[in-house]
Amino acid sequence: MIAGRQRTDTIEPGPMRLITQSTSQPSQSFPLNENGSRTVGRSPDADITITTEPALSRNHATITPMGDNTLHVARNPNATNPIIYKGEPTDAFTMQPGDVFVIGETTFQFEPATATTSDNAPQFAHTMPADEVRPRERAGDRMRLIDLMELPVVLRTKSRSEFFNYAAGCLRLATNAGWVQVLRITAQGPEVLSEDAKLDQTHDKTVSTKLITEAINKAPSPVTYCWSNNQSGKLQATVSEGVDWAIGCAMPIPGEDPIILYVAGQQQQSATTSLDTPITTDLSLRDMARLVGLIADMIGRTMSLEKMESWKTRLGHFFSDKVTAKILEEDAEQALAPKITEATVMFFDIRGFSLRTERNLDRIMEFTAERKRVLTAMSQAVFDHDGVIISYAGDGILACWNVPSAINDHVDKACEAAITMTQQMKNVTDGWDCGIGLGCGNVVAGSLGSDQVYAFDILGAVVNQTARVEGITKIVGVDILVTKEVAQQVHPDRILTRRVARFQPAGMEEVVELYTVSRTPDDTAQRQTLIEQFAIHANGLSAFEGGNWEEAFSLLHPIVERDAAARYVYKLAIQGKPPKDWRGVIELSSK
Repeated sequence: MIAGRQRTDTIEPGPMRLITQSTSQPSQSFPLNENGSRTVGRSPDADITITTEPALSRNHATITPMGDNTLHVARNPNATNPIIYKGEPTDAFTMQPGDVFVIGETTFQFEPATATTSDNAPQFAHTMPADEVRPRERAGDRMRLIDLMELPVVLRTKSRSEFFNYAAGCLRLATNAGWVQVLRITAQGPEVLSEDAKLDQTHDKTVSTKLITEAINKAPSPVTYCWSNNQSGKLQATVSEGVDWAIGCAMPIPGEDPIILYVAGQQQQSATTSLDTPITTDLSLRDMARLVGLIADMIGRTMSLEKMESWKTRLGHFFSDKVTAKILEEDAEQALAPKITEATVMFFDIRGFSLRTERNLDRIMEFTAERKRVLTAMSQAVFDHDGVIISYAGDGILACWNVPSAINDHVDKACEAAITMTQQMKNVTDGWDCGIGLGCGNVVAGSLGSDQVYAFDILGAVVNQTARVEGITKIVGVDILVTKEVAQQVHPDRILTRRVARFQPAGMEEVVELYTVSRTPDDTAQRQTLIEQFAIHANGLSAFEGGNWEEAFSLLHPIVERDAAARYVYKLAIQGKPPKDWRGVIELSSK
């Protein structure tokens, strides 16, 4: 043995941390001092500065550790944008370990204080011989604690099977158990995902169904069973030879079958086993149960976070941060399972984009940046009004409201989003126009992709009908047209509607009544002017549909210069007489 001073290792509590994640920069970790508050913002003077998040104000929020492993978060009254916590804008709240809040596109997650190792410089070096590599059965070995602390890192860098093997081995060595199994509990029964046992453990490893059931019911608390020897020396009530105690702890993972850590062994004394009976030199059953529960909690939280991050990446293609956070608070797979529900459907299209770029790839490349700018602005308008982006197709967007979660005023919000989009087109393009169709009806909505590619989608007749409605906007010469089902559900104090005409789209037998929508003016005089204009159009439309085209022409004449929808009917009525088979429906010959 080489003489020298022995290395001293100390175990110190690590600080609480705030972990930030966004699409614009890698994840960052900020330590939180328990003795004071910290500010979050874009300002260089903030304690936690994030310059890449445009939604952050210079001094957006104050974070205060509460001393009980919780954080209090308060929004600065001068901050421009909200803080989304548990799916809702919240000005002040208290976070538990693992909770998240969102500002703009940045997610903030609270990690509690944990134990970390701090090493002094070594006084000597030693290479371990091969015959000493196999660890000795000392449950108090500090290196095993370090192994256990590495579990989250191993889970992030290894496959699940490799990770479970590592976890089972670490846990058996730490507890000096006879054997450890990681089990998945399916409808067919327990499935062994991994196992670690002593070299001399050759008998069957039978688990207690009752213990497993109780562990699932009482998750995340660990459950301990003890069995004792009777007077004849035969084992009573135990489940297999060589076992007189077992500990089970379930790790519920959202959307997955329960996973259980099952630890079993035999005491070295003849006394009846109890929670405080020393099983090893360092550990009693109570200590072991606490350790198993701690490891199960660590694994469960890490796997849940991993699953949440995976879901967040998927959902970010379709939902706003607010909607995504709400879905992740629930069981995502259940919330996104296909179901029949009423929805407001939107088709948006950049008018004339195809003509600009037709048969010319160089022209497509020329307009790519501007197209992206348009679709970005339009998508944000959908998200700002609680809508969902279903898909992009060329220069178009398919969006939806009232899925996956119910929204009481989904029709109003869809109309307000459409109006905002037409206004923003003037700000983000140089003279580009758009067409928007809105329809409302039952759809099948949910996770409708393939095994290879996740997709949230909607199916139903209203989807096809709304696409046709968007196409009619170009014919009529207006930016937005909505179906009767939409017009009947809006609130007049928010949205004003006006019937344009009845149409039969090409290739469709069904007649659709289409309306324009506009935001209800706050000014009483402006509102009255619009109502009077719509009344003139209604009278002219009534004459037109009744076959009195000359009267319709006369009635509509005063408003045609300022009213595109009235001008469309006026141009048809200028012929003076309707066709012989006229039935008050405008039949369209092309899509």
